[in-house]
Amino acid sequence: MKLDKLIKDLSIVKFKNYRNADIDNIAYSSLNCTQNSLFIAIDGYSEDGHKYIDNAILNGAIAVVHSKEIEYKNDIIYIKVANSRDALARIASNFYENPSEKLNVTAITGTNGKTTFCTMAKCVFENAGKKTALSTTVGLFLGDRVIPAKVTTPQSADLQYYLKSALDYGCEYFFMEASSQGLVQQRAKYTTFDACVFSNLTHDHLDFHGDMESYYQAKKILFSNKHNYSIINIDDQYGTRLSEELKQEARTKVITFSFNNTSDYKISGFTQKNWSQTFTLTGDNYTDTFALSTAGKHNAYNAVPVIIYALLKGIPSKTIKAALKKYIPADGRLNIIKYNNFDIIIDFAHTPDGLLNLLNTAKANTINRIITVFSCNGNRDKEKRPVMGKIAYDNSDVVIITQGSPRGEDDNAIFEDIK
Repeated sequence: MKLDKLIKDLSIVKFKNYRNADIDNIAYSSLNCTQNSLFIAIDGYSEDGHKYIDNAILNGAIAVVHSKEIEYKNDIIYIKVANSRDALARIASNFYENPSEKLNVTAITGTNGKTTFCTMAKCVFENAGKKTALSTTVGLFLGDRVIPAKVTTPQSADLQYYLKSALDYGCEYFFMEASSQGLVQQRAKYTTFDACVFSNLTHDHLDFHGDMESYYQAKKILFSNKHNYSIINIDDQYGTRLSEELKQEARTKVITFSFNNTSDYKISGFTQKNWSQTFTLTGDNYTDTFALSTAGKHNAYNAVPVIIYALLKGIPSKTIKAALKKYIPADGRLNIIKYNNFDIIIDFAHTPDGLLNLLNTAKANTINRIITVFSCNGNRDKEKRPVMGKIAYDNSDVVIITQGSPRGEDDNAIFEDIK
C-alpha cells in the first residue's frame, strides 16, 4: 500500500526525507518489522518504542512514525505526529482497509461480565446460523482457531488485523471486550461499531485510573466511536448517567434495560436453582421468558443485552431461547465441577462486586457450607483487597486466602492487606 494512503488524515507535525513509498507491513514492535515496513513508535507504560527505532530499521523498516524528537538517518522516511497511539490506530485501520465498516462489530465495556456477554453472543448468533468471531480476555475465537489473549483489548494494529481476518473468514458479526485501559490507550479508535454495550462500573483498576470518575470517563470513550446502538444497564448508577448523557448528545439510539428502573426492556420473574435460572424480559410490544443454563442474577444482566441485540438484528426469540438454554460458560466463568458431595465452582471473580455476585449465587444454589478460596494479584489495585476480604468473610463459612499472581510483591503483604 502506498504511504500516502496509509497516513491519510493523520495529525502530522513534520516530514523528513518523505517519498510516497510502497509499504508491505506495519508494526509497533521492532521485532515484527520486515522488509518495507512502516514502524510506529508508541510510548508505553513500561517500554518506549522510540528506543527501538534503530532496531526496527535494521529489521527492514523504511519509514518511521514518531511523536518525540529523534535523530534522523538520510535514507529513512520520518513522519512526526502529535500522538503516535492515535496515528497507529488510524494507520492500522487504513492498512486493513477499514474492516469494521464491513462487519457488525459490537463492543462491551464494564467492570464485570464482558467475557460472558461475548461468549453468550457467539452462542446465540451461531445458533442463528451467523458466522461470528470474538475478541475476549480468554482469546481470539475465529472458527476453530483460538489465539490466546495477552490483554483484554488488543493493540489497535492487532485489533484491525483480527477484524480483517474475521471478514476474510466470512464472519458477519464480531464481538469484543473494550477495557478501560485499552480505551485510554486508543486501541479501539477508528473502529466502527454497530452496537456499544455498557454492563456496570464498580471498584477496579483504581491503581491505573486514580478514582471512579476517571474510570467512568475511560469507559465512556467507547461511546465516542461511530455506532448505531447504545445498550445500557441503568440499574448501575453510572449506566443511568451514561444513558442520560448519550440521549442529550443524540448521536445514537439508546436502549436501556433493568430489573429495578423504568427502561426500554424490563427484567422480571427472576428465579434460580440447581445452577440455572429463568427470567422474563418485557419491552415495547414484546415479552418472553428465558431459561439460562448458568446461575446468578449477574448473568441475567449479561444475557439481556445479548437478547436485545439479537432481537434488533432480526433473530427470533425461539432461536435465542434455544441457544441460551444450552450455553456453556467460558473458562473461569462459573464453571461447575461435581465431585462426590461437593459443587466446586471456578470463577474469575477478581473485583469486590464480582466476588459478592459469585457468593450470592452460591448461597442461592446450595444449602451446604460455602468454602471460599481466593487471592488478589500483586502490584494491582490495593484498595480492593480488604473490601474483598470482608465480602468473603461475611458470605462464607470458611475463607482460605491463597497465592495469586504476586508480580514481584511479597505474598505475605498481600495476605495482610486482604485480612
